Amino acid sequence: MTHVVRDRIQRWVSLPVAPEKVWAEIGGFGAIAGWHPDVVSAEVVEIEGAVHRHVRTSDDGLTLERLVETGPHHYTYEIVESHLPLADHRATLSCVAEKGGCRVFWAAMFEPTDESADDIVTAFYEDGLRALRERFGG
Repeated sequence: MTHVVRDRIQRWVSLPVAPEKVWAEIGGFGAIAGWHPDVVSAEVVEIEGAVHRHVRTSDDGLTLERLVETGPHHYTYEIVESHLPLADHRATLSCVAEKGGCRVFWAAMFEPTDESADDIVTAFYEDGLRALRERFGG
């Protein structure tokens, strides 16, 4: 029996802003292109009745992601096709209230197909959360 290695990456940032205000800017599935510095474009499309997005990054990478679940201040998605060295990727972006503002969480579980996978995902999340800190303070 083989054991599948699953990695988990989670990062967060606290912001001195109400969660409703932050989520209004980041909560749309296609909104990532408006706030993440590494994303050049995000096109939301319907494929076989499910919501997907094509994400193009500044290194000219293209990823197809499928929206799995949405809630008042969160969404979960999975990567369908990607140039990244990982498989079976599922992530959640969420925004929760905390004293004095909110906390934005970004977490993923995946199977790395190369030892660089953790570093790539971590850098992507940290770049995005740093941009939110610069935009909203904190």
